[in-house]
Amino acid sequence: MRTLLRTGLLAGTLAALVLLSGAFLAPDPVAAQTIPPLPTPVGMADAECRGCHGDKTDVLTLPSGETLPLGVDLPALDLSPHSVHSDPSVSCTSCHINDTRYRYPHLENPAQSVYEFHAAVSQNCESCHYPHLPFHEEVDAAQYDPPTCADCHGSHNIARVEEMANVMPDNCVRCHTDRSRDWVKDFLEPRPGFGDGAAAYAGSMRCAGCHEDKYFTWTETLHAKIIQNPATHPEAVVGDFLTEDPDLTFPLDDVTYTIGSRLRQMYLTQTVSDTFHILPAQWNVATEEWVPYHPEDWQESDWRDECAGCHVTGLDTATGTFREFGVGCESCHGPGAAHASDPENVKPFAAVDAQVCGACHSRGTAPDGHPFPTTYKPGDALVDHFTFATDESSVWADGSAKLNHQQYTDWQMGSTMQQAPDMSCITCHNVHEAGPGPSQLKDVEENALCISCHAPQAAIVTHTPFHEAALGKRDFNCSDCHMPTMATSAVPYDIHNHSLLQPDPQGTIDHGGLEAMPNACNNCHMRPGEDPAWAAQTIAYAKELAPPVAGGFFGPGPTPTSPPPPTPMAAAGQAPIVSDEMEIREWIRWALFAMAGFIGFMVFAWAFYKLRARGESHA
Repeated sequence: MRTLLRTGLLAGTLAALVLLSGAFLAPDPVAAQTIPPLPTPVGMADAECRGCHGDKTDVLTLPSGETLPLGVDLPALDLSPHSVHSDPSVSCTSCHINDTRYRYPHLENPAQSVYEFHAAVSQNCESCHYPHLPFHEEVDAAQYDPPTCADCHGSHNIARVEEMANVMPDNCVRCHTDRSRDWVKDFLEPRPGFGDGAAAYAGSMRCAGCHEDKYFTWTETLHAKIIQNPATHPEAVVGDFLTEDPDLTFPLDDVTYTIGSRLRQMYLTQTVSDTFHILPAQWNVATEEWVPYHPEDWQESDWRDECAGCHVTGLDTATGTFREFGVGCESCHGPGAAHASDPENVKPFAAVDAQVCGACHSRGTAPDGHPFPTTYKPGDALVDHFTFATDESSVWADGSAKLNHQQYTDWQMGSTMQQAPDMSCITCHNVHEAGPGPSQLKDVEENALCISCHAPQAAIVTHTPFHEAALGKRDFNCSDCHMPTMATSAVPYDIHNHSLLQPDPQGTIDHGGLEAMPNACNNCHMRPGEDPAWAAQTIAYAKELAPPVAGGFFGPGPTPTSPPPPTPMAAAGQAPIVSDEMEIREWIRWALFAMAGFIGFMVFAWAFYKLRARGESHA
């Protein structure tokens, strides 16, 4: 009995110790937590929605009297990018969310009209998609409601990007009842290309979704129109195909595309085997005549290998396919598919960089042998992808351009304007619109464009010494001295030099004469005695007479010290024209001087005679 009591006491003691240790060692109590319910699996949520709305024929009548169908076309939903089967997966409750999620009964729809319902749906769209309203940015909401995401893109049958051109016409004419479906299709049709093109290119029409203001003015530029289809744009043909000319050896029916239009136009044909060749004659715009273009070997090279890198956008040199004809948005801003998919986080190249222009406005060779930089992308260093031409057929003795599309070569010659941080190609040229002047200049008056920065030189009579008489005979342009025509495209010397250096007849002397190195002065001064040495002496005398000052001779623009660096100018390679006859105006001037002298002499002789006769009569 005593043993039993001892055992019970020991057990009670141990139990008490365990309870006490639990009280001291137990964790601190925490506040009660609300455990969220497990998420409903996407498939189950869609199964509930699809099971009810897949075959429903009911409609929801809104306070406006309009109705919304409650049935959903499940096959169309499954094919759209907004489906549980798409990647990423999009369930019904991703867009249709309310306090009870998918559960029935749903909350009452607060929309008073179909437009309010679509506007509410569009707010869900913008939670994933970058908001945009192409072609309707200027819509006056006070006059009529701008379209919503659902109006243009649909709801359960969302169209993919590549299908938009086919789907949108039906959506557009629901509002634009005065337009036809064909008109809308032509308006929205992507610019044509050839095949898929290089990866990551989306095409310029994709850019129009957010940048319509720039897109539609760009479509009127020389870049956009460099390649055109005469079947759809017959006005693009500038050559005279009705004339009889031995150099014109092909009919207009052979022309698949036109190339260029301002100085010359060439013609591209596409064969049944999908090769592209430039036909063997070009039309010169200035002289309105046909001239041969590689008549012996025109069928031996494919245009895509020789030229297309600067005539199309998104060229894949391995396959010969490209995204679109013409110099499109992505030619200057880089591949844009990633930006179009995620515009907030992926930005295109948008810096002002002359190298972007130089990729096509220069001659040379890429590492893979193509005559254009095949691997260059905007933002790269162009010299890493391209070796510039230095041969005698391409450049003059000082390295400036002798042939066309080498403006960047000139620009790199180091004038003070090229070195200025705020100067670039787009200082003078428009890129997103055609502009009022030739070559897309920003001003129709060339001198006005120059004077907008160089105001002290507005008084040309003080800026160009010894030209007072000439100023009365003809109009002078700043480019006559600083950007003379010296390279050749269609006809000799129809391209302006872009070095923007000073006239340099001394450079002509140093390089061996006008045949080897032209200059601006001798482009105009060709009479006997007006050789490069005379021009150099005249410039030296003018500098001594009036050193460079603001508004004075040669000032305040950059004037090189003696001897000035060689600068290509003037009628390149053209020898002085020697004339043995004096100008008619010179004859008239000397005749007037002689007549005035004779009359003066006769007056003096008559006066002398009268004075002498009077003296004799008084004697």
